[in-house]
Amino acid sequence: MRIAQTQHLLLIVCITIALVAAGVNALLQRYLPVTALLASGGVLFISFLLLHIRRVRLSIVVLLGTLIMLTASMQFIGRGAHDTVTSLYAAVIVIGSLLLDRRSFIGLVAVTLLAIAGVVAAEARGLTGSPYEGDFGDWFDLAIILGVTAFAARLLSESLERSRTRIRANQQALVQQTEALRLSEERYRILAANLPDSAVLIFDHDLRYVLADGPELAATGYAKEKVEGRTLYEVVPSSFAEQIEGNLRAVLSGRRFSAELPYGDRIYAYYYIPLVNDRGMVKYAMVLARNVTAQRQAEADLRASEAQLRMLAENMGDAIVQLDSHLNVVYVSPSVRRVLGCEPEDCSGKRISALVSPDDAPAVAAAIEEAKESGATAIRVEYRFRTDQKTDIWLEAEVRLLYDAQQHFEGAILSMRDVTRRKEVEAERERLIAELEQKNAELERFTYTVSHDLKSPLITIQGFLGYLEQDIRNGDRDRALSDIQRISAAAHRMEHLLQDLLELSRIGRVSAELQTVPFNVIVQEALELIAGRIAERRARITVAPDMPPVHGDRRRLAEVVQNLVDNAIKFCDNQTVPEIEIGMHAVVSNEAIFFVRDNGIGIEPRFYDQIFGLFNKLDPRSEGTGVGLTIVRRIIEVHGGRVWVESAGRGAGATFFFSLPTTHTQQHGVSHDRQRTQSIAGGR
Repeated sequence: MRIAQTQHLLLIVCITIALVAAGVNALLQRYLPVTALLASGGVLFISFLLLHIRRVRLSIVVLLGTLIMLTASMQFIGRGAHDTVTSLYAAVIVIGSLLLDRRSFIGLVAVTLLAIAGVVAAEARGLTGSPYEGDFGDWFDLAIILGVTAFAARLLSESLERSRTRIRANQQALVQQTEALRLSEERYRILAANLPDSAVLIFDHDLRYVLADGPELAATGYAKEKVEGRTLYEVVPSSFAEQIEGNLRAVLSGRRFSAELPYGDRIYAYYYIPLVNDRGMVKYAMVLARNVTAQRQAEADLRASEAQLRMLAENMGDAIVQLDSHLNVVYVSPSVRRVLGCEPEDCSGKRISALVSPDDAPAVAAAIEEAKESGATAIRVEYRFRTDQKTDIWLEAEVRLLYDAQQHFEGAILSMRDVTRRKEVEAERERLIAELEQKNAELERFTYTVSHDLKSPLITIQGFLGYLEQDIRNGDRDRALSDIQRISAAAHRMEHLLQDLLELSRIGRVSAELQTVPFNVIVQEALELIAGRIAERRARITVAPDMPPVHGDRRRLAEVVQNLVDNAIKFCDNQTVPEIEIGMHAVVSNEAIFFVRDNGIGIEPRFYDQIFGLFNKLDPRSEGTGVGLTIVRRIIEVHGGRVWVESAGRGAGATFFFSLPTTHTQQHGVSHDRQRTQSIAGGR
């Protein structure tokens, strides 16, 4: 483009020179040169027009033809081929080298050289009006000079063309880069302008702002027009600039990282990103500053709320358990340590059955399933939990069932509390109620029995007092003595009844200090108390050695053995020698089970319960008041044990079993629990 402009300029200059020269020759009245110059100017103008309409080759041909015609005309009019014409040939060659392709340029050079050779040959042979005034060597030199000029001009032209190509490529690349930079900057600005609560900052290696944009930039009181182009220290306070200068230097060295720093009353999260060019070199440092003040405040509030909830969860009386739709544990509150005695992580991920005793797990699962089917939102269940110490504690759980918007079951939340103490109190209350009912029943039986058994001796005394009065009045001394004996026997019977009742009432109310005594010692003391009766019946007593010690009232426990042995001797057939065995049956937990076995008349199963009743006697003719086994049961129950009897039937003997604590335990009255014994003893 520039070469075409140069050619235009040369043609205009040539036309101007031709017109000026024609004017000067006209003033000198030299009309032939004027005609030649005007003709040359016309040709130059035609070439100019052809070049203007981009007919480059035709323009060169016209110029070359004009020069050839000018040379020929000068020869014919006797002027010859002067240096000026030769110079014009050289100018045409130079212009052709710049405008023509290689083939056209070679043709131009060949035609020019042939034209010069033709002029020289014509002058030498005298074919022209211009005489030959020179040496052929000069013309040969001129041809060489024109050829070298053409070759140099072509090299220069090709070099210029290559330079033009590179310049055009560089200009195009520069335009593309400029456009890409503009688009990139535009994208950055659009991105920065639309990032909420953020600002995008780009620095060069001089820590100068290349780009600064974003909503947060204006929010901090800065305008991008006043920031871009200035350095870091010129924009922000020096104290803050010193804080982040190291970070900027680090990102300009290629590091990528993030950091949080306060700026004024705000907190910003800074994301440092190096921007590299095509050669992998860091050109800029980009900083994305995001205002996280509200987020950090929300996080702080959330932490405070979580801490408060955690404090409540850790100190609340209930343990909170969350279940998913498959009844798997997904959350356990820290208070489970206090309620269940286990760590929360030990429960997470397990089935709900892991938090329920195996005996109660099916019932709890069934209750939740039933609530799901009925669409209930809350139920209350009570169940046991087996601790690591293999003991059960009672839990009361309020189960709140969770549903989604389509009423699909999503899980449940259990609020559990330990109600073991309440259950114990309820059990104790039930036991006391049962015991009270039993006592009331015993009191009714006692009242009836006492009124009946005490009434019988009184009736006897009253009746024989009447007989005694008649016998004295009649003077029948023997009958009077018999009446007195009967009255005395009835009085003694009443006395024995009253003594046994008094003894029974004292059991559990008046007792000596409890102590741990070997059971063999207690048996020995009891046998010494009834040694006379044992000797009288010649009974054979067998006592097991090394029986464990028991804890209780030593005198009362000896009374138990005494009554059982005395009872065994009493109910042994008179034709049989009593054989009595005292031993230990088993040791279970903290209690020992002892037995007293005899070879007596035995007991039918239907009388197992009756024999322990107050004043109950299977044989009314037998000796005693019927209070002995009642006293035995009362003493055993006061010591926290139980007593029962087993017998194969009439004539097969009987075995009385009773349990006693081997260590110190709380002792109180215990109901005769039929369910806790293998078989139930009766009385006789």
